Amino acid sequence: MKIEKIVAHPISFDLGKEFWMSREPYRTASSIIVQVFTDDGVVGLGQIHGRPMKEIVEILGLMETLIKGMDAMAHEAVWAKLFSLTHSRAGTNLDKDKGQPHFGAGKRPQILAALAGIDIALWDIKGKALQTPVWRLLGGTDPLVYAYASGGYYEQGESPLKVIDEMASYVEMGYTAVKMKCGGTDLKGDIARISGVREAIGPNTKLMLDANLGYTLDEATAAIEAFEEFDIFWFEEPIYWYDGIRAVGKLAQRTRVPIAGGESQMTAWEARDLVDMGGVRYMQFDATRFGGLTELIRVANYCLVHDVQFVPHHDPQIHGHPVCAMRNGFGLETFPNKERDPLWDTLFSLKPEIKDSFVRLNEQPGLGFDIDWSTAKKFAA
Repeated sequence: MKIEKIVAHPISFDLGKEFWMSREPYRTASSIIVQVFTDDGVVGLGQIHGRPMKEIVEILGLMETLIKGMDAMAHEAVWAKLFSLTHSRAGTNLDKDKGQPHFGAGKRPQILAALAGIDIALWDIKGKALQTPVWRLLGGTDPLVYAYASGGYYEQGESPLKVIDEMASYVEMGYTAVKMKCGGTDLKGDIARISGVREAIGPNTKLMLDANLGYTLDEATAAIEAFEEFDIFWFEEPIYWYDGIRAVGKLAQRTRVPIAGGESQMTAWEARDLVDMGGVRYMQFDATRFGGLTELIRVANYCLVHDVQFVPHHDPQIHGHPVCAMRNGFGLETFPNKERDPLWDTLFSLKPEIKDSFVRLNEQPGLGFDIDWSTAKKFAA
């Protein structure tokens, strides 16, 4: 079964208002759906979360010329060929007039995002060709996977304390773990938000905090010292991007609260360093951003032998498969707020079920999701 062509579908929803993290807002919900066609008629679906979308789509076009005719079941060989664009002369085809990364140019994040979409689609093809769900292909036995509700943004035009009712509403939906943002206001303001949430959700619900790379080491230390009394389950991506490994490791030594992170890491090598030097206890590598499921599985296995739990960022319809199969798979991130994530309710014609803090994967061959193509066309970017 040979790879025949690749088709990309960039999609963008205007959210109508800004949903702020600690340092930057979400204004759109965007995604690139990737179709990989084979000469046997099997079509694989992948998904990318990366920007700028136009550049990623252009790179996908180049990648098609490189892998056309390759065995669609040979995901490792395809992965290696495409990854070589980041470290070989083949990559000059991407930036003929802009120079190489050594001189400040290059598109490594976009290359790895494009690679992710193709790789995910190849896993979908593999499952469809073998008439097996990917979670079974990876060794999973139970399609029920633990999930938490993610939200708690600083919403434009809303009181920062709105998060209290929001988190409580997720518990009413049946979630036993919720995650909210921090670092977007002063410490006093965040204490009011977090203490209010803890009171509203009760003592038995897990409460995670996500700083989205929002603090210096000393600021993060002061913040988590102030937040600890509210029984924080994990403290996610606490340190600014430029010192996001060694400083995180120092913070991990200063607090009893487990550190989570990994969604910003682009490769298994970077994830390895976050485990070895960053002291993370929950790894959140994202297959839709960088490297695909092939790279994510490498990260998960490294985490397994280092006693790190695996809980990927976003996209339960994709990440549920390895989490279901891995012994260190902790759970999945879901976004119940339809205003913040309209994609989940509108983009898919087939997807897993989310109920009572669990994602139930289905028995469909492959990754078990499909696209509502009328919606994809309506919101084409």
